[in-house]
Amino acid sequence: MDGSMDQERAAAVAQVISERRSVRSFGDALPAREALEQILAAGLAAPYAAAMASGAALDRRFFVLPRDSQALSAAAAAIQAHATSALASGALPAALRARLEPVSQGHILGVGTAPCLVIVAERTTTPAVQQQSLGHVLENMWLAATALGLGMHLVSVTTQMADDPAFCGLLGLAVAQYALNGCAIGVPAQTPDTRPVPDVDSATTWLA
Repeated sequence: MDGSMDQERAAAVAQVISERRSVRSFGDALPAREALEQILAAGLAAPYAAAMASGAALDRRFFVLPRDSQALSAAAAAIQAHATSALASGALPAALRARLEPVSQGHILGVGTAPCLVIVAERTTTPAVQQQSLGHVLENMWLAATALGLGMHLVSVTTQMADDPAFCGLLGLAVAQYALNGCAIGVPAQTPDTRPVPDVDSATTWLA
């Protein structure tokens, strides 16, 4: 592969990275299945935390819950109940309580507010670095969605559901055996705003 081709590929990747935004306002249409499959394939290609543990199986799974589906309604109910239980269990940091209160009232950003919710699960191993691994998964998915003209935002409340029997039962997963994370995906309702990007030189120190 010649240098000009390398530069073209690098420029294409840089363009997608620069266009990635968190999109929270979506149109009603469900993205095409083929597009969603491309996004999931990008996530599947991300590094596995389990590869760090000798003999551990690579077990990563995806669950797509369309808006208005029974599965999404059940997921929303489980998340709402989980938040309500957490709030009732005792004193919580003020910041966490502020985040959980709207969830306990059924206002769950990304769950029913986008055409589909995608849950990613990865089997737990030692060392417990699955959330770092899932971060790579979601970044790959985010870049693939951006390249396809779709919007995405993270649904961080799903990370708290790995030990919830109702939620895990919905996905067919053993309780507390998988780390979870999630995202909302759909067609952006409007063009996301541009954001300032720091200059590389100002953010970099070259050490000798």
